[in-house]
Amino acid sequence: MLDLLVTNGRVVTPHGAGAWDVAVQGERIVAVTPPGTFTEAARTIDAAGFVNVTSANAAKILGLYPRKGALAPGSDADIVLIDPAVVRPLARADFHVSDYSPWEGWPVKGWPVTTILRGKVIVERGTLHGSLHDGRLVTRKIDPVMLRRPAC
Repeated sequence: MLDLLVTNGRVVTPHGAGAWDVAVQGERIVAVTPPGTFTEAARTIDAAGFVNVTSANAAKILGLYPRKGALAPGSDADIVLIDPAVVRPLARADFHVSDYSPWEGWPVKGWPVTTILRGKVIVERGTLHGSLHDGRLVTRKIDPVMLRRPAC
């Protein structure tokens, strides 16, 4: 059972992983994590499970819950709305890379159409409405219960 989804940048080129000297920008998967995860998760978990895997569980581990990871009074209300009717292959432009992505051509179902940050629409249908001043530093504190658990 999947409890948490995390992402990390990794250099990948047509020549293989880790070729730092020939990578133009590395592999950026964060931009397509929502549709990729939605596509795969829809096979095995419900909407509440998807929210837990992509948001609530990470917020709990980092001591940010319920300010983050919950839709409740007093929470920040950061939301990504995914249109499940959008079905399309991933394209190079989705990754903001110039040379290569191993995910190019992968079919996904569901695409983020709106992002809301603390109640303000900051992205709608690919258009950025936010600014550099919209972000806020959120201090995290890893839950001591998590620190006592095995790493895997």
